Amino acid sequence: MKKLIGFCYLLSLGFLSPALAAPRTTLPAEPAPSDSTAKKGYWTIGLEAANNASFFGRNTAIQYPYIAPSLTYTHASGLFISAMSYQLFDTEDFIDETDVTAGYIFNIGKRLDGSVSYSRFFFGPNTPLVKSVTSNAATANLNLDWKYLYTGLTTSYVFGGSSDVFTVLDNSRYIPLQNLWKGENAVGIDPKVSIIAGTQEFSETHTVTTQNKKKSPSTPLDPILGGGKTGSTTTTSTTTTKRFKVLNYSLKVPVVFSVKNIDIEPAYRFAIPVNKLEGDESKPQSFYSLNLSYTF
Repeated sequence: MKKLIGFCYLLSLGFLSPALAAPRTTLPAEPAPSDSTAKKGYWTIGLEAANNASFFGRNTAIQYPYIAPSLTYTHASGLFISAMSYQLFDTEDFIDETDVTAGYIFNIGKRLDGSVSYSRFFFGPNTPLVKSVTSNAATANLNLDWKYLYTGLTTSYVFGGSSDVFTVLDNSRYIPLQNLWKGENAVGIDPKVSIIAGTQEFSETHTVTTQNKKKSPSTPLDPILGGGKTGSTTTTSTTTTKRFKVLNYSLKVPVVFSVKNIDIEPAYRFAIPVNKLEGDESKPQSFYSLNLSYTF
C-alpha cells in the first residue's frame, strides 16, 4: 500500500530497505476513507515476506528469509507513526528486530512531495543482521514527478554503535495495466532503478564483530595444548569507512494490485554491491518479496 510511506521505504532500501517516501501521485487511486475517517486519519496493517534481508546494499553471506508484520497510523495533517517487527527464519530469537518510526509527510505543489522521520531500532540479542550495529536513523526525502520519471532523493543519518550518512537516488515510472480484469481493479508495474551511496562504518563494525564471534574461546589448557588464544588480541584494519562512495546498484520490478482497501505487491529486485570493505561478504543476488496491506 503506498500509504505505508516513510517506515516501509527505509526498510525496503535493503531489499529494502529496506528509506522514506511520500505517497506517489502517479499510482492508481486508492479507495477514499469515509468523511469521518479522512478528517482524523487512517490505519494501515501490513505484512511483508522476503527471501533475504539487507541494509543499504549490504547483507550477510547466509540468507535469512523473514516475515514482518507492521502497523501504521497516518494523521490527516501528515504526521505518522509506525512499528514493524521482523521474524527471521532459522535464528535463535523469536523477534529479531523491531523498528519504530515517527515522521511527517508534506506536499509542495502537485509534483513535489517529501517526508522527514526518525526511526529507532531494537534487536534481539542473537540477531545476525548487518543493521544490528546501529540503533537510530534520521531521514529526509524529496520526490519529483517530472512526467517521464518519478525521481526520489533520500538522505539518512544512521547513528548509535556506528554512524554513517547515506543517499539513495531512485528513478521509476508506474505503468498501468488497466485492461486486466476489464479495469475493475487497479493493477500495474512500477520498475525502479536505485543507486545507494554513503559511508560504511556499520559494515566494518559488523564484519569485525562477526569475525571475533567466530574465534574459539580460550580454556585453561589452551597454553599447554597450543589451542585457543593466549595474551591479548589486536584487530588491525585499514579505515576507509568514512569515504563517501557508491555502495549498491539495483533494479526492482514490483507488480501492484489494488482491490478496494487491500494492496498486494510481489516484487523482484537484483542488487549489485560495489566498493566493499575487506571481509564484507555481500554479493550480487536476487531478492524476492511480497507485501500485503489493508487500510481502514
